[in-house]
Amino acid sequence: MLGTTKIYGCLAHPIEHVKAPTLFTSLFNKKKIDAVMIPIHVHPENLENVVNSLKLVKNFHGMTITIPHKQMISKFCEKLDDDALFTGAVNWIKFDKDRGLIGNNFDGQGFINGFLGQNNALEGKRVCIFGAGGAAVAITSALVDINIKSLKIVNRDVNKAFNLKDKLNTKQKSIRVDVSGTDDYVLSDCDVIINATSLGLKKNDKIPIDLDKTSKNSIIADIIMQPKETELLKRAKILGRSIHYGKYMIESQIDLVGQFLEIW
Repeated sequence: MLGTTKIYGCLAHPIEHVKAPTLFTSLFNKKKIDAVMIPIHVHPENLENVVNSLKLVKNFHGMTITIPHKQMISKFCEKLDDDALFTGAVNWIKFDKDRGLIGNNFDGQGFINGFLGQNNALEGKRVCIFGAGGAAVAITSALVDINIKSLKIVNRDVNKAFNLKDKLNTKQKSIRVDVSGTDDYVLSDCDVIINATSLGLKKNDKIPIDLDKTSKNSIIADIIMQPKETELLKRAKILGRSIHYGKYMIESQIDLVGQFLEIW
């Protein structure tokens, strides 16, 4: 590392699960780019102070944002690109010439690209997503842009799920969107089931989806990257379900991020 090295960060709480610093630093090395990405552990109450401090670090060029900061950090951005504006959540930041924050969100397209890249199909499929936070908003926004058959949102806070449904319906009217609480959902009619909650990050987390309700031909997807094989995915494999790892969502964003940051 030299004085000319560009620094990028990954902001999260907790931080142990993040894969982006290793992934992007390795990529910088492979592409012979003089840059590194470092993990930055930030508690939510300190987020604004940390962001304001990073603005003062001239060789700090951008950052990826993950749980639980994606929605809060959008409030500190001077500009939001289209996907971040619609979702109200940000997962990548760069600085303008005045060190103002420009935010974007590649989670939705990243999930779609990663899922299709593993020879899975979404066209004509009945999709269910667990969660209604920043990642869920981004993924569902991307899902209704493609030709899925239907979408179901399951969330503990049903009002939040209904708010997401209303938001999606302002974007499109052709795809049916249903809402369920976490105590009354049906999964037997779903082809693809996505965990977009944070449950699974911690060792003792409850499995967020009752897999016994799923059909034998369904695909169970997680967006959590560490551990690679969450308890949800382990249980799904035992039941003979096809699974999809969370790492594909970040890996498939690489080209999008490179263009956004203007580094390759």
